[in-house]
Amino acid sequence: MQHVITVYNDMFNHKDGIMQALAKKKTQSKEDLLFAARLARWKLSKSDAYVATAMGMHLGLPHMLDPVRTLRSFGMWDK
Repeated sequence: MQHVITVYNDMFNHKDGIMQALAKKKTQSKEDLLFAARLARWKLSKSDAYVATAMGMHLGLPHMLDPVRTLRSFGMWDK
C-alpha cells in the first residue's frame, strides 16, 4: 500500500517527460501522440484524485511509516 504514492508520482513524471519531448515536434503524428499523452495524464489525475479522496489518511500513513521512503515522496508536493 505504501508504494501507491510512489507509483503515481513516477507515472506523472513519465507523462510530463513525454509531453515535454513531444511539444517540440511539429509533425502530425507527434501532435497526435502529444494529444494522447495529455488525455492519459488527465485520466491519471482523475484516478489519482479518486484514490486520494477514497483512501485519505489510509494511503499516506503507511507511506510515511515506511523506513526506506520516509517522507521523500512528499517533497515534490506543493506546500
